Amino acid sequence: MPKTTKSIQALFTIIILVIGWGGWFLLQRATPEMNICWYPYLPVTFWAMGMILTTVLEKINKDNPRKLVNIYMLLKLSKLVFIMIMILILFFNTTKDVRLILLGFFAVYYTIYLLLEFYTFYITEKKIKQHK
Repeated sequence: MPKTTKSIQALFTIIILVIGWGGWFLLQRATPEMNICWYPYLPVTFWAMGMILTTVLEKINKDNPRKLVNIYMLLKLSKLVFIMIMILILFFNTTKDVRLILLGFFAVYYTIYLLLEFYTFYITEKKIKQHK
């Protein structure tokens, strides 16, 4: 199990690359007539959010529990706002046929990101308890 920020980031990068390229391959096979130009933004967005999450959690001072909770909540809220903006952009800039496909892939990436987020928070809390 990865325990460092770099290993968590590497794991997340590999997962996003595999699912990103796999999703693109499936999309091209299932709907070759559709040119879904918005698809590459999905894995890149979630990869960037994962890198920001792990970097911020590594850099913050973990001695102050109140500050740590505030940072957790700020990360969750900023993720939610950013995701909602991205969904609206995708929804209004694509055709009806493409919307469902993109939103389906969006749900997959969001689920993967939530699992990474849970794992990252778990490792962070485990490190805090080991240091005390």
